[in-house]
Amino acid sequence: MTSAEHPWEKIYKKDGRVFPEPFPRFHEAVDLFVEHGCSEILDLGCGSGRHTVHLALENFKTFGLDISPTGLGLTREWLREKGLESRIVLSDFRHPLPFREGSFSGVFSIQVIHHARIAAVRLAIREIWRVLSSGGVAFISVAASKDDEEFVEIEPGTIVPLTGSEAGLPHHIFSEEELRMEFRDFQVWYVSLRAAGKVWVITARKP
Repeated sequence: MTSAEHPWEKIYKKDGRVFPEPFPRFHEAVDLFVEHGCSEILDLGCGSGRHTVHLALENFKTFGLDISPTGLGLTREWLREKGLESRIVLSDFRHPLPFREGSFSGVFSIQVIHHARIAAVRLAIREIWRVLSSGGVAFISVAASKDDEEFVEIEPGTIVPLTGSEAGLPHHIFSEEELRMEFRDFQVWYVSLRAAGKVWVITARKP
């Protein structure tokens, strides 16, 4: 799937800045990064910039990465409006990230890395590990349940919706056991079920 074919590229082209506010309990992540001295934060799958902008407003050095050129354009525009700076990168998390090992003290990613087959999800987790510095912190959310739309299962645990805004986009649905297993190289602090059972949040540290 190319950038132009990606469902969120089409959404951003049609609707613009669709998320003006950060996700609920955003300051939980902010407090975690502050507590552990994180300063350079990668917003992995930054979309139209809601978390890149709000992390920058919290005085982090932020880096936004996304597959959508339109989303990144909206991010840049929002940063300019706020008088903020951030490095913005067009890239696909399903491939190796364009950063050196240990580039970031924090990685933040909300409802992004589950949008792939499990092999690509595992690559994304390995890349999060690689780009984190020793002692760096990851705050990640992924899908915990299927939505109500029609779907087909393309491999165990991975579905593709046939309807809705993300039709055609793979979703890997995690159990808690699987999520902990895939992050086994990290020191996992907690795994929490959110959004009425639809979302897992995992916080973890690279030893």
